[in-house]
Amino acid sequence: MSDSVGGTTPSPLKKKGKKTWVIAAIVVVVVVVMIAAVVLGGLTKGSTEKYGLEKIKEQGKIVMWTEASFPPFESFDPTNSSIYGFDIDLANKIAENVSKELNMTITLQVEDRVFANIPTALNNNQIDMSLSGMTITDERNKSVLFSEPYYKAEAGYGLLTQSTASGMSNIDEILANGKKIVVNTGTTSESWVTENLVDTGKVSSDKVKSLPKISDCVQDVKSGYSDVFIIDNPTVNDVVSKSNGELKNSGLIPLPDEPYGVAMNHKSTDLKALVDRVIDEMMANGEMAALRAKWGL
Repeated sequence: MSDSVGGTTPSPLKKKGKKTWVIAAIVVVVVVVMIAAVVLGGLTKGSTEKYGLEKIKEQGKIVMWTEASFPPFESFDPTNSSIYGFDIDLANKIAENVSKELNMTITLQVEDRVFANIPTALNNNQIDMSLSGMTITDERNKSVLFSEPYYKAEAGYGLLTQSTASGMSNIDEILANGKKIVVNTGTTSESWVTENLVDTGKVSSDKVKSLPKISDCVQDVKSGYSDVFIIDNPTVNDVVSKSNGELKNSGLIPLPDEPYGVAMNHKSTDLKALVDRVIDEMMANGEMAALRAKWGL
């Protein structure tokens, strides 16, 4: 009827189509704006993100991660919820020198974390440094910036077993007797077991277990789930000395020295220069030797 009086009333279908088009256009504009905000925000963050001493100055502290079950380098004291050891003393010395360098008080915030997660946290600039008995290797050099070595583990890997264990005085006996091995995830001892025992077919992979924390590995041996824990010899000796006769060091896998370094983000070059200077001074004036003696190293 409307057509007959000179005007065509728009059909309901045409109105709906136009409205839908407008809504779609608005949605597209909103999405584009959101994407632009994310991209520009990321670019801004990347251009303004701080590293090394500048970052530490801004936050007023050094954030450090360590795996606090690697005695005598780092251990957790449940009586006062503190972390102590050789690495913690050295980290405090570094913090003192950072305070002097920045002419302000810088505190040290030490957090107990899974060892395997530390390189990623450094790479993401989430933390400032790590002292965790970390061996300097070519592979790790790709993801973190190391200081010069502050310690060299001279004695290879120890074999932590129950004190009543037998037939595990060396790696050949362990293999011949079909013993179960446990290693700490992300460590050089795990890499050694994988490359020299599993990959070569000397031991089946189902005979090797990897656990995230050293304390878990120790407990695994105590509970009898694994027969031997392979880790740096000084750590084995320290664990044995505190086990009330429950554990022993059954033998040694002799290896070349393993240099430990302070790990940092690759862009923290000013912090590395300061850490290297602190290590050099402590080596020269005898402080490093005294620190080693304090912790039985």
